[in-house]
Amino acid sequence: MLSGIQMDTRQAGKFHVVMDGTVVKPPYTGVQNSVQHEIAAELRALKGGHCTVLSLEGSPVASLSGADSIEVHAATGSVWKRILWQQTMLPKLLKTLQADVFHAFAYTAPLRCPCPVVLNIHDIIALEYPELCSTLNRWHMRMLLPPSARRAARIIVSTRHVAKRVHDVLQIPMKRIDVIPLGVDFQRFSASAELSTDLGLDRPYILFVSNIEPKKDLSTLLDAYNACANDLQADLVVAGRAAWKCAAVVERLRHWNGAGRVKWLDYVPDDVLPALYQHAKLFVMPSVCEGFGMPILEAMAAGTPVLHSDYPALKEAAGGRGKEFAVGNAQSLEETIKRLWQSPQTLQEMTLAGKEYARRQTWRKWGEAAAHCVAAAYGS
Repeated sequence: MLSGIQMDTRQAGKFHVVMDGTVVKPPYTGVQNSVQHEIAAELRALKGGHCTVLSLEGSPVASLSGADSIEVHAATGSVWKRILWQQTMLPKLLKTLQADVFHAFAYTAPLRCPCPVVLNIHDIIALEYPELCSTLNRWHMRMLLPPSARRAARIIVSTRHVAKRVHDVLQIPMKRIDVIPLGVDFQRFSASAELSTDLGLDRPYILFVSNIEPKKDLSTLLDAYNACANDLQADLVVAGRAAWKCAAVVERLRHWNGAGRVKWLDYVPDDVLPALYQHAKLFVMPSVCEGFGMPILEAMAAGTPVLHSDYPALKEAAGGRGKEFAVGNAQSLEETIKRLWQSPQTLQEMTLAGKEYARRQTWRKWGEAAAHCVAAAYGS
């Protein structure tokens, strides 16, 4: 949804776009992975234009074709160092570069920016559900997200749900908010991949992929699995690093004493993920809130049926091709898993529908739509 923008992106050659990729740093999960794809897609759409990408040393976005690259050492280290760089040094750099548009890909931007800003807001969970976030993230977002959003010429979000929350909570006019759904690297996740025997996955399994943090609600999945594991004769595989406020969940994973078998793989490298998705019998995303839900598209591209909570942003991400259960309700999740497990035909139909849907969710579409936003910001 581009709010009526009709500007030809070929105008990009007439102005200088500076993109902030400094948020991309290890471990590459969630927002970091999305931003990598977003920057690459936008550069392809702005071909022939003058683009500069700001990055940290060794970042994958530093080597993207189609742009000049500047490594920013002052933004390396703690979040506070990055904030100080963004609010004091970055405006001076943008003046030096004679930037016509600045694209900030992760929530915040310089409050005294010398040029129009396009701002990506992935969600406003830190503002609405601070108890689910780390203390540092909560204070960072409270301090800088609202004023950054109010000063931005254009705001890009990935779901209508986030657009409405930004409008309602921050009082941003809808005409300045563009809904551009995220894409997925379909070829990468759909190409046949062998599952390493080192993982020890010798039975059918249900898969969870994400950081372990409160909003992901892994506890509800563990409760549901415990209730139906004996009927399924399948494992639960958890792929994701321990993040914040997750000590109790990690304890359950390390010392599982319920039914069935729970295998915690911790952080899984990118090259392992396609096979892990492809060989799962069912992928479950039980989040209590999200801005989008990239693993849903990744699982669908891999040909794995998707089960997700009925949180609005996840419903949008799945495009009606997944099966829903009541958010935070372990019994609802248990019943849905058992119903699907007993219906191979339904699982096959979900596989086909999900894969075809994921095939159409391209990063190219995201890049072209974002390029229109950049052009509109330049003309604002």
